[in-house]
Amino acid sequence: MRQGNNDGGRAGRRIAAFWRALPLIVLLLCCARASVAAPVLPGDQPIHITEAELQSVPGSGFTAPPLLSVDAELPRGGWKPVGLPYTADRELVPTASSGMRTVTDWYRLDLGRLPPSAQPRLLYLPRWKTLGHIAVYGDGVLIYQSHGSPIHNGYNHPLLLPLNPAAQAPTPASVLIRVDRLRNSGSGVSTVWVGHEEDLSWRYQARHLLQVQLPFMGSAAFLAVGAFAFAVWLGKRREPLYLLFFAISAAAFLRMLHYYVGGSYIPMSDDWFEWMTVASLLWLILFVHLFLERLHRQPSPWLTRLSVGLVLACNLATLPHVSRSIVSLYLFTPLLNLAVLPVAVLIFSMNLRKAYRVQLPEGRLVAAWTMIAVAFTGYDALLQNNILGPESVYTSPYAIIGLFFVFSYIMYLRYTGAFAEVARLNKGLAHRLSEREDELKQSYERLRVVENEQMLNAERRRLMQDMHDGLGSSLIGAIRSVEQGSMSDAGIADMLKACMDDLKLAIDSMEIVDPDLLLLLATLRFRLAPRIEGAGIALRWEVQPVPPLPWLDPGSALHILRIMQECIANVMRHTRATTLRVSTAATDELVCVTIEDNGPGFDVAEALQRGGRGLRNQQQRARAIGGTVGWQSGSEGTRFTLWLPIERETAPATA
Repeated sequence: MRQGNNDGGRAGRRIAAFWRALPLIVLLLCCARASVAAPVLPGDQPIHITEAELQSVPGSGFTAPPLLSVDAELPRGGWKPVGLPYTADRELVPTASSGMRTVTDWYRLDLGRLPPSAQPRLLYLPRWKTLGHIAVYGDGVLIYQSHGSPIHNGYNHPLLLPLNPAAQAPTPASVLIRVDRLRNSGSGVSTVWVGHEEDLSWRYQARHLLQVQLPFMGSAAFLAVGAFAFAVWLGKRREPLYLLFFAISAAAFLRMLHYYVGGSYIPMSDDWFEWMTVASLLWLILFVHLFLERLHRQPSPWLTRLSVGLVLACNLATLPHVSRSIVSLYLFTPLLNLAVLPVAVLIFSMNLRKAYRVQLPEGRLVAAWTMIAVAFTGYDALLQNNILGPESVYTSPYAIIGLFFVFSYIMYLRYTGAFAEVARLNKGLAHRLSEREDELKQSYERLRVVENEQMLNAERRRLMQDMHDGLGSSLIGAIRSVEQGSMSDAGIADMLKACMDDLKLAIDSMEIVDPDLLLLLATLRFRLAPRIEGAGIALRWEVQPVPPLPWLDPGSALHILRIMQECIANVMRHTRATTLRVSTAATDELVCVTIEDNGPGFDVAEALQRGGRGLRNQQQRARAIGGTVGWQSGSEGTRFTLWLPIERETAPATA
């Protein structure tokens, strides 16, 4: 998280340095362009005019300028020399008649001393400002007039006008600048430059960039990023900072409109446009206050309520056509801006103090920049009221552009911080997952050891039981027969061979068993075929492929071998069969193993009722593996069938 903040801080500082250096870069490029222009002939140097003659005459409202200056019927006398830049005082508190009386100021510039030039000359006016219109005459002929309303007249746009655009036309000997304005609104005219295009265009472009283009680009970029933040907020409603960022960008965009619009038609009345400009400043202060409270998390309910109340009261009181006590909002705006300054200082200073209290760098950055913005606003108030010269540049747009970079930097930190937090959480989750995996591995290892021990114990018990019930009982029977002398040597040999077969089958059952029944039957054939053939019985092996039995384990395999061994032993001991047939078959759910002989049959029901041990053992072993056994016996022979399930849901208890 800290690394993300450091990276974001370096990136934010680089971006801020780039934007601070951008005007200087443009200025240097313009100078370079001027330096490679055509050679300047003697007498063609640009002239910086700092003196003029002024005559003010009563106006008759905002009328269109005449085509010829002689039609204005100016008095021959009454001209007074003034220095440029020149400002007329502005009435801070307007009266009832402030918006009714107009005055026309005529500035006369003497260009008669300029030497002749083969190239056209241009007039460059960095700024003029007033509530009214401007017109420019060359040798008494109108060459330019401003358009738009008297209020939003493009006052912040510099002028670059051709004085003699026609071929071979001489430079005017005199230039008249007509400023038609409200008497109490004050006015300001900067110094004037006259020269060739290559000498003045870079000055005009640099001034136009600083006064118009940069404010427009900054506010548009602010609004675009704010729209993106609004889209983020729509998908993440729990983050009000994104919504406040959008609200700040929208208020800043509306506030900065009057710096670069004007000079042409605006689809809004002057009263409503001026009200929007004033209201957006108040809402901008309120939104920044709410943003700061969200950052330092030290709210001041009373300050928030006071701010909201003041904003709503001022918005309602200044609505056009609502209050008759306000003569005109555009005349009242300078006083209102001055009244807002102490409120903004109070709000931002308290937020700055709280940001320092909680040691929040982002909050301190925003609060400190807002205090700088308040200072810029105070500077612009001096410029607006003609206390400073008109050649100064309004700094409020740059304060808002700086606010844009500060807020973007904070949102960038939060954005990268969120990714860093996600990465940290993912790393923590991965670490915990690794720990859980290790624990599970250890648990599985312990379970495997326990299962192996249980399997070995079960196998040991199975072998002990099988050796006791099978081989043990056969050996005991053989020992008793030998002791009693009731069995011949051949009988004893047969019994010992049967014991050996039991031992071999027990050993075979200990091997790893594939779920292949045919392989198991082949093992049985390998063990018992010599004895069957030695008894004079022909073995017919007619097994067919059957599905594998997934449940076939060593215990189940031994049960099947014992069942088949018992059946074959019964045929060899109790019948006089000459043929023994072993076959297999399968259905969708069962596999059957059949053993048939051609000896005389027996009564199956009577044998089961009598409780013969061999038949009962076969039934028990079949049930232990989920299968069944059956006998069909007659005079022509006996058929024994073992049915085994292909899929066994639950493992039956091993007998």
